[in-house]
Amino acid sequence: MAFGRKLKKDNGYVIKILLLSLMMWSCFLFCSCYRVIDVAPQEKSVSENLPEGNSVGINKTTEASVSVNDIEDVEKLIEEEVASDFTVEEKEDDPYADKHVKITLKDDGFDVFTPSRACLPDYRYGPSMIYNDDGSIDAWFSAPGDGAREYDWITYRHSDDEGRTWSDETVAISPSPNSPDALSTCDPDVFYYEGYYYIGYTSTINKRADGLCNSVFLARSKKPGGPYEKWNGSKWGGDPAPLIYYDGIDIGWGCGEPAFVIVDNTIYVYSTKDSYSGVPDRVKVTEVRTADITKEDWPRRLKFQGYAIIRNDKSPEEEYQYRDSDSWDVAYIEESKKFVAVSTNRRFKSDSCLLYFESNDGIHFEKVSEINTNVISRCHNCGIMGDGYGHIKKDAPVMLGYAYAGKSGSNWGIWATRMVMADIDYTDEIDIEDEGKPNRALALSYREGISDSAPMMLSTDSLVYTKTAGTGAFNITYYWQDNYKNKHVIDESQITIIEYDPDILTVGEDNWISPKLPGISRVVIGYNGLWREICLCVLPMEGYTSNEIKEFYPVTARYDLSIIQPYVLKIRPMAVFSNLRMHELTGRELETYGVRFASEDENICQVRQDGTLVPVSVGDTVISVTTEAGLSYNVDIHITSVW
Repeated sequence: MAFGRKLKKDNGYVIKILLLSLMMWSCFLFCSCYRVIDVAPQEKSVSENLPEGNSVGINKTTEASVSVNDIEDVEKLIEEEVASDFTVEEKEDDPYADKHVKITLKDDGFDVFTPSRACLPDYRYGPSMIYNDDGSIDAWFSAPGDGAREYDWITYRHSDDEGRTWSDETVAISPSPNSPDALSTCDPDVFYYEGYYYIGYTSTINKRADGLCNSVFLARSKKPGGPYEKWNGSKWGGDPAPLIYYDGIDIGWGCGEPAFVIVDNTIYVYSTKDSYSGVPDRVKVTEVRTADITKEDWPRRLKFQGYAIIRNDKSPEEEYQYRDSDSWDVAYIEESKKFVAVSTNRRFKSDSCLLYFESNDGIHFEKVSEINTNVISRCHNCGIMGDGYGHIKKDAPVMLGYAYAGKSGSNWGIWATRMVMADIDYTDEIDIEDEGKPNRALALSYREGISDSAPMMLSTDSLVYTKTAGTGAFNITYYWQDNYKNKHVIDESQITIIEYDPDILTVGEDNWISPKLPGISRVVIGYNGLWREICLCVLPMEGYTSNEIKEFYPVTARYDLSIIQPYVLKIRPMAVFSNLRMHELTGRELETYGVRFASEDENICQVRQDGTLVPVSVGDTVISVTTEAGLSYNVDIHITSVW
């Protein structure tokens, strides 16, 4: 058994050390400046016993009365004095330092959601769960959007009995129409800090990418069910801007599926990166960034720390295959001070499994093992329950959740969601006993009837309204949508207008909206605990040309590359058109609007006419981006030797 030593101070310790150290250094000075003369043992310059008052006496009876023996005695004396002024407590070393995490499922769990045949596709995947001090659970899920304008919404539910029964489901956060996250809000992860619930999610800025080119976004709320204010790149509220922007090639899935853990005022942010290199081999990694969570603007301060894990399969001969390994959820185990990450592997496949990793520093992770026993086949996108900080406290229940299609499931978007209680143990050697074992090939269950129908989402006949300034009030048709996608009309008098820009529009007593001055106003509406955001674009009276670019700007103003860049980077401009609609320009649009890219120094970085960056040498340069109509902006390029 290894032990550590802990020292405690007595009175007079500091004085003793200072005086004894001074005497020792004096001895060295004498020895270095003068010839050493042998003296008899009884003529040692250091007395056998220290005088009272913790002083040190030196007897200079000769020209140089200090010998090597004197120095050794001083060293010995200091050791004795230090020993007399400290008490020693023996403390056992960290018993988990060389241990490895082992996760097992207690049984095959229980479904918290099953799809309905009446409204397919139907799913609630990627659960994010917070275990509260009172024993209750808050949970968020990815759910289908309206099926036409928005891919996904994030819903919220609450349980008081460890997930056996749940409150009615409501949409916690949805896309902001006509904004960078207008297409989706999915892959939630939620943490709680200083009075706010923070929710990270995935969305794509590029409406032509068909679900690719994703980025990570962030929002916060005082209530778990919303309304949420979104991070706009510099503060909270307004048009959302990416927390982590995907600057890779158009055909890449992008960045997303965030996870958050707070340890000692540091927030650890994990996210998927799925892109392509120039080969074009696929790059599949989990990235980690950190920041000081005590800073109000911590989202601006995120520092890239590297890859937590690389999930590429480079050859069939590799020891372990990360075939279709997906998003991570991460927790911090307080008892062992270890980070643990969970994902699924071979997702959607008949031999799918849960997969978990461990880390001692939250940055460098290693695969531990698979979980096959008690896992339902064709699973994907799992989560692990922690407290608001992402911690698993000692003696707190451990629960995992995941979506699955079951033994015969083959249709996309028809998935159940299962939760299962787990045990966390520790082993001296990594335990891979469960790898290769069969999972459970259970059939997917469906819910029948609509007896549990309840209001889930507030909606309108159009999410984006384009009106001309000064044309008077106009009517909006409001609906609440239930969990079977049925719409129910709401009288406008029952709607609450929560937020809007009074410089752009006015709201009458009957909640009718009137466009006032040109511009964009985001309008937050509420009804019976539901809320949602719509957008009003007010145009000038003199008219407009809808396909003309009015504003032209970068989503990110700086690109960091290395000489050996692991994946392709590409500049994609953001455009706001004369009708006030916005989206990223890519593909043929670059040619349509005469977008040109030019490097200030091609010896450092070159740029192709589709915006692809080609690093050449270490250094800094600037790339200008211009349109045929004369709009322009610059982005900074920083190239290093090592990525």
